[in-house]
Amino acid sequence: MSNPPEAQSQTPLGRLIEASERPVLGLAMAAVALYLAELQGLWHRLDVEGPYHAVALGIDVVFLIDLVLKSAVQRGRYWRSPWFLIDFFSTLPILGAVHFLPFQLEGLRFVRTFRLFRVLRTLRALRVLKSLSVFTESGGPQSELELAAHRKVEHAISASVIAYVVFFLLVLGGAGHDDAAEFWLVLGSVAGMTVMMVVVRFQLPAISTTQVRSLLNVALPHQVAEHFLANPDSYDRTSRAPATVVFTDIQGFTSTVEALGTDLEAIKHNLEAALDVIVESHLKHDLIVDKFIGDAVMSFRGGPHADGDPADNALRVVLASVEGARALQALGNPYFSNAKTGGASAEHALIGTFGTRRRLSYTVLGDRVNLAARLEGACNGFGVTNLFCDLTYSLTKHSNRVVWRRVGAIRVQGKEEVQQVYEAFLPSDTLDWVSTYHQAVEAYESQDFAGAAEHFRAVIDARGSDGPSNLYLGLCTKFTAQLPADWEPIIATKK
Repeated sequence: MSNPPEAQSQTPLGRLIEASERPVLGLAMAAVALYLAELQGLWHRLDVEGPYHAVALGIDVVFLIDLVLKSAVQRGRYWRSPWFLIDFFSTLPILGAVHFLPFQLEGLRFVRTFRLFRVLRTLRALRVLKSLSVFTESGGPQSELELAAHRKVEHAISASVIAYVVFFLLVLGGAGHDDAAEFWLVLGSVAGMTVMMVVVRFQLPAISTTQVRSLLNVALPHQVAEHFLANPDSYDRTSRAPATVVFTDIQGFTSTVEALGTDLEAIKHNLEAALDVIVESHLKHDLIVDKFIGDAVMSFRGGPHADGDPADNALRVVLASVEGARALQALGNPYFSNAKTGGASAEHALIGTFGTRRRLSYTVLGDRVNLAARLEGACNGFGVTNLFCDLTYSLTKHSNRVVWRRVGAIRVQGKEEVQQVYEAFLPSDTLDWVSTYHQAVEAYESQDFAGAAEHFRAVIDARGSDGPSNLYLGLCTKFTAQLPADWEPIIATKK
C-alpha cells in the first residue's frame, strides 16, 4: 500500500520535489525562450549552436529526472493526474538530441520525426497552472460533489493537453522542416497560453468571489458574508456581546393558505412581497437578518459585525420594527397587511456560527432571544403590533425618535421573571392619550379598578379602539366583582 499524499510530502525526496516546483517552472520558461531564439537563428548567427544544444539537452535531462522522481514518489496519484501528461510530454523534446547522431542517420524519416518533439518545450509553460489554486485539489476533506468537480477539471486539462500535442505534431509534420512557420506557431501558442493564464490568475478568482458573495448572501446576512469573504478563517468564531433581538411575524398566513388552497404560487408571491417590505426596513437600519421561520423574520443587532453601542443597536431595532409594520400596512397586499413584533435586549448574548461541522448557521443565542419570541406571541393577547422588554425601553427612552407606552407587567409562558413591557410609536403619531393610559395602568396596579376603568374608557374613546385598554377594562370589571386573595398586577401570557 502506498503512503498517503501527506506522508509522501514529508519524505526528504517529497520535500525536494515540492521545493523544486518553482525553479523547474523558471527553467521551463527559459527553455521556451531559448527555443524561440533557436528558431530565429540567433544561436547560428552567434556561432554558439554547440553550447546551446548542450544547454538545451541539459534542461531536457532535468525534466526527465523530474518526471522519474515524481513517478517514484507519488505513483498512482501522479499518474492519474493531468500533471503527469504535461510532464511526460515535456520530456519528449529530449528525443531531439538526434542531431548528435552520425550524419547519415540524421536523414532517416523516424529521426526527422523525433526532431518535431522540440515544439513540445512550449508545453512546459503549462506547469504554471499547478501553482493556481483553482486547478489544484484542496488539502482538506472534500465531499463527493467537490471531488467529482475536481475530476472534471483534471479530465478537461488532460484532453486539452493531448489535443495540443496532436495538433502541433500534425501541423509541423505536414509543413516539413520550416523554422519560420514553427517560430510563429510556437510564439502564437505561448502568447495564447499567457493570455489564458492571466485570465485564470486574475479574472477567475474575481468571478468566483462574485459568485461566492451572491451565494453567501443567500445563506448569510450580508454583513457576515462580507466579513467571511475577507476573513475566511474566522467562520467558526463566536463572541459575547450586547444585542437586541426581534421576531416579526406576518399575520394571516394560516387563513391565507386555507383561502388560496392549492394556489401555492399565489401564496409564495404574496408572502415574499410582505417579507420583502419587512426585510427592507430591517436592512435600512442595518439589522442582521438572521433567518426566516415560515412567515416570520428573526433579526438582531449587536456583535462584531454591527457598529454602535447597545443603545444605538436597540434604537435601530425598534425603528426598523415600527417602520416595517407601517410599510406593510401601506403595501396594500390583499392577504398580508399586518405584522406583530416582539423584541428584547440582552446585556450578554452569544453571537456567531453554531451547529455541526456539516451545517452551520450564523445566529444569536441567549435567554433574551427566547423572551423576544415570547413577546411576539404575546402581541395577540394585548392587541398591539409590538412589545419590547424593559431593557430595550431603558436603552432608548431618551431618544426623540421613538415614543413609548408602558403596557404593563407580564409573565411569559415558560419564564418566572416578571417583565415590564412597552409598545413603541413614532413621534408623528397622535399620542395625546398616552398619559391617560399610564394613569389607568397605575390605578389598576393600585387596585383602584373603578378609576382605572374610567381612564381606560377615555383611551378607547380617544383612539376608537385600543387593545390593552380593552383587555384591562375586562379585568377591572372582573376584579371589582371578586378579587382573588393572591392577586397581583401581572398578566400571564399563554404563548
